[in-house]
Amino acid sequence: MTYLRHFCPLIVAASLASLASVAFSAEHATYDSAGELTSVISSGAELPIHGGLFATFTGGLMEPLQPHDQRSPITRDGLELSWKGTATFPTTAKAEFTAKWSETDAGLQLVATAAPNGRFPLDLVSLDYVIDLPRDIFEGGAYGSAGSAAKAFPQTRPADPVFYRQTIDRLTVAIAKEWTIGLKFDHARPVSIEDHWDAKGRRVYRVKIQLHAGAWLPDETLDIGLAIKADAHPAPALAELSVNLNAPLYPFDGFGGNYCFNTETPVADYTMANLNLAWARFELKASWWDRERDHPGPQLKRDFELMQRVQGMHIPWIISVWRLPERYYADPNQKPFGTFGRRIAMERWPEFLDLIGSYLMYLKKNYGAEPDYFSFNEPDLGVDIGFTGETHREAIKTIGAHFASLGLKTKLLLGDTANPRDSHVFTLPTAADPEAMKYVGAVSFHSWGNGTPAQYRAWGEVGEWLGLPLVVGEAGVDPGSYRNAMFDSYAYGLREMQQYQELLRDSRPTALIFWQYTEDYGFVHVKADKTLEPTARFYLLKQFAALTPKKSHVVATTSNQPDVLISAFEKDRAIAVHILNHGPERDVKIAGLNLADASGSNDSNGSNDSNGSNGSNGSAWKIVTTTENAGFKESAWSAASGELRVPARSLTTLVRAK
Repeated sequence: MTYLRHFCPLIVAASLASLASVAFSAEHATYDSAGELTSVISSGAELPIHGGLFATFTGGLMEPLQPHDQRSPITRDGLELSWKGTATFPTTAKAEFTAKWSETDAGLQLVATAAPNGRFPLDLVSLDYVIDLPRDIFEGGAYGSAGSAAKAFPQTRPADPVFYRQTIDRLTVAIAKEWTIGLKFDHARPVSIEDHWDAKGRRVYRVKIQLHAGAWLPDETLDIGLAIKADAHPAPALAELSVNLNAPLYPFDGFGGNYCFNTETPVADYTMANLNLAWARFELKASWWDRERDHPGPQLKRDFELMQRVQGMHIPWIISVWRLPERYYADPNQKPFGTFGRRIAMERWPEFLDLIGSYLMYLKKNYGAEPDYFSFNEPDLGVDIGFTGETHREAIKTIGAHFASLGLKTKLLLGDTANPRDSHVFTLPTAADPEAMKYVGAVSFHSWGNGTPAQYRAWGEVGEWLGLPLVVGEAGVDPGSYRNAMFDSYAYGLREMQQYQELLRDSRPTALIFWQYTEDYGFVHVKADKTLEPTARFYLLKQFAALTPKKSHVVATTSNQPDVLISAFEKDRAIAVHILNHGPERDVKIAGLNLADASGSNDSNGSNDSNGSNGSNGSAWKIVTTTENAGFKESAWSAASGELRVPARSLTTLVRAK
């Protein structure tokens, strides 16, 4: 977790307390941290399209006015769908924007403005509101404006990539019988559609709605009003799922949480009490300990007490180092805060070893707590201490020997890398060194930004090759979502759970440790009266964490639908099956659960199932469901046929007690 992600959430958390009472209505779209449109939602279906303000300069350079990064000064009005900020172009010229969205059942409404921030005109070709339609989805669809016949999107590159130019006040695009999207502008504007490859190699049909052409004068404020009506007409196919209880794939400890930042929040206590914690991770607050080791202050004491509680739960836990006091670095006081890849000065290593060793010895002596694993946070990226694979290996040998000399049980965590994308190679120099591996107890990566199935599998293969537990030390989707609280949406929660399902399927982890179980990236709000308000994201996570048996086995599963993901766990006949439906409401048929037997029918010896039921009414099974509007709703399941209907955009868990 980077320091850009570390400190900004403190500001966000303060604002959440006053905004937690806001009522959340059904989502009709998703947005990024700068207020750009990222998808539209209708009838439970989500369509990825991208919309935002862009300036095209003379010479062809095209730059966003709403950059989705972790540094541009862009703010959001609490949890309202309203953003404003400043974009800096490569010439260092600047422009300001506002973007305010509203959502109703009638559709989306955008009011946006843009103005240059400087004394000189900007040499523009045009300023446009740009909507990118993924070509692989819209190919075979059609477009048209009022009073003209619809035309098919070209399936081969036209001679002129800009295949449509008209001045219109509305435009309709459609995908066969599945989607219709109507765009209506505040007045007639020049509109073009282009067959385009974007900078990331994605091919799109790019719709440009022009706000301005030519030089952009310093006092010239431009605006646009845009209405978007998205109508989906889904006809979802039956999802045919299977669970093979006779094919255990790998052991799974369970789901855990990070308690690294914002640990003083009552949300930390709430999650410990409600989420069946299986693993935990804490920050070794080196700068606090450096100042306060003789008299630990409230922040350190709070961390120590939480660590003591986790120790009492008899679960594995990790302690990780982020930032050090400046004197420890090879370039002290010479780099901006948050600079990646900084090194510990060679002459400071003895002092560094004493710093972390004395912390762990104090914790052990005074709180009876001793971490199972120690790591540097994201050392491949260097947050906030950087290593190569080779220097990481040497650090492991040095620190491991020091811990052993102190009589500590703490082993080193290999990797703990910033993302899953081919970062397993960072661990290989250590993996090849038997001396270093004496001190390694587990392997870890962070899932920020997601990975491909092959990249996830590579991490699983490293863990299996070394015969060590593999943990996802930080399970998270978007490393920039702290910015403007973009994690605070149900759609984001669905993305998190989709990642959970993919990680379970492909990387075969021992544990998934969520970022975080505190208010940082908060899924529980602290209201103005100090009471706690779980969000729908919390209930999505609770279904995995609270209903999956600890120390269970992941068993083989299949799904014939890409937007219906399944995982299943078994322990001593206790079963949990998690079905994530990322699309519209649909019918599901699940095979392999021996439902007639589990529902309480007599076995071959005439005895009843262990739950005491003596009929086939399904009382042994229950369903727990979370949707956008209702979290963790329980009901009995009497469908011995294995059939059920799952709501749109939902997580459904089938549970059979031991």
